[in-house]
Formats: sequence, structure tokens, C-alpha cells
Amino acid sequence: MKKPEKPEKPEISVIFPTYGRAGRLPGLLQALEGQTLSSDRFEVVVVDDCSTDGTAAVIEKLGPGLRYRLRPLRTPVNGGPAAARNLGWRQAEAPLLAFLDDDCLPEPGWLEAGLAALTAQPGAGVIQGRTHMTNLADQRKHAYGAPNWEVFHTIDHPTPFFESCNIFYRREVMEATGGFDEAIGWFGEDTAAGWKALDAGWDRGFASEAVVTHPVERRGYRWFMRNGLLERNIIGLASVHPGFRAEAFWRPWAYRKEDAAFKVAVLGALLGLRFRPALLLVIPYVWWQRPSLRQRSFWRLCLQIPAVDAARSLGQIRGAVAHRVKMV
Repeated sequence: MKKPEKPEKPEISVIFPTYGRAGRLPGLLQALEGQTLSSDRFEVVVVDDCSTDGTAAVIEKLGPGLRYRLRPLRTPVNGGPAAARNLGWRQAEAPLLAFLDDDCLPEPGWLEAGLAALTAQPGAGVIQGRTHMTNLADQRKHAYGAPNWEVFHTIDHPTPFFESCNIFYRREVMEATGGFDEAIGWFGEDTAAGWKALDAGWDRGFASEAVVTHPVERRGYRWFMRNGLLERNIIGLASVHPGFRAEAFWRPWAYRKEDAAFKVAVLGALLGLRFRPALLLVIPYVWWQRPSLRQRSFWRLCLQIPAVDAARSLGQIRGAVAHRVKMV
């Protein structure tokens, strides 16, 4: 008796980790079902990073009704997005890999455009896609950080951060470089993956037609403070990848001009206790970071903005000491 033929492997695997976003999963899974790329040409690998909100039940319920092949995985422990993505691509079957975040929605032509870009650029090991806010009409009303302490992604050109919300890799690149940096775990793990690919000799590209939308989320200044402390990872990346430092840093010795100004302002305030003219060193920081007097939250922001900048500076100083990086 002739054995049934084994199904051909997919051309590209879509991989995304998820944690605690059971309410958003249906929208993402349905957006992937609406892709213009034929469903027999791709698979979707979703990695549940030990969610406790019913994520597994949502996947189990929706999976059988999808036209494409959905492969659910679960991490043994909650290890963050780096470990989850690495588990995903290692279990994936395709030679080409597409990564998303679980709070994004790909437009119908996203996957087809990413696949076309990888095919057209055989020397590119990593290709970024275009990422917009969910409501483009409101794009100018929002800003990353103050005054509303919102988070979103807008990516219209190649960036030095290789954001995982919309990016494509060749599997051989991941295998050669080890993929996402699990030592970092979160906040910079995707940036490390991109620069490891470039340092290994691969080119990079940008697929302007591979579009993903990202929602605007208000996180609060405490979230920005916690992330600010994690900027030690950014300094660590700069010590390992000179190309990242050259592209991402305001100056080789300062990540952002506001960071340098804050540290100089602190120094000026301390020196000003004995030598009043030193207080002039505070002016550049106050000028760059001052909130608008027209905002009803003016006095609140006068406290919150320096608190976030202090956390960022502390994170950077810790990173500079740990990695022996000279910077302000």
C-alpha cells in the first residue's frame, strides 16, 4: 500500500510569543487568517509564555477553525519574550521566519510582502517591516512618553533597534547567531538579534509594504521608570556592537542629549550648593524637558519627567560600570 505523501513544508513561519493577552489573541489570529498569502504557504507558531488568563483556552478554541496551520507551544517557565521566540523559531518548519508581537495586527498583505522582500534580497538576513499606530489620524496627537506616558511603535524606515513587532529573518541566520538574547530576556533582546546578524556579515533590508499596526497604550510614568532602569541593556549592547552605538546614540558618549543634560544638571545642582554659577548647568536640561505651561498636568509632569530621566540615567550608569563603557 502506497504511503500518503507528506505535506510540503511551509515557505514561511509566523512566530509570536504571548503572555496575558487572551482578549487580544482572537483579533491577531483572525488578521493572520486574512492574509493575501495562501494559507498553505505558511504556518503560525504561537508561544504561550505561561499565561494565567485563559490564553491556552482561547488558542484551543480558535485553532481548529483557522484555515492556516496553527502550532501552539508553551514555555516550561515564564522566561520572557527572548526565550519564547527562540522556542518558536526552533520548532518552526519553514526556512524563513516572520516575527510579530501579540499586541499588533498585520494588514492583509503583510506576510506576502515580507516573503517577497526576503526572496528579492538573498543577501539580507533580516528585514524590517513598516509599523504604524492603529489610528493614523491620531498619530500627531501622541508622543512616546510625556505628557500622557503612552507607548506605541511607529517604524517608517530601518532602525538600529530591530523591533520584534514586525521583522523577518532567515532561519539560517537564527541558527548561526543563536537568535534572541536570552541573557537580556527583555528590553534589547531583539536589538541584539539584529546586530548579531549584521556582525555575521548579512545585509539588512526594509519592506515598506509589510505593514503592521500597533495600538496606543497608556502605561503611566512608573512603567517608564521601570524601563528606564533597563537601559543598562542598551549600554551593554553598545559595548558589544559598535555599529549599534554609532547609529542609536546621540553622541558616542551619550545615548540621548536629554540623558547627558540630566546628568550635567545634577552635577550643576550639587556644585551650585557652594558655587552658585554652576547652577547654569541646569538650564539645558530644563529647556529641553520642560512641560508646557498650558497643560493642566504641568506640576505633575514637573515631578514625573525628572523621575523618569533619573531612572534612565541610573540604568545607563549601571550599564556603563558593568560593561566598562565611557559615557555621560
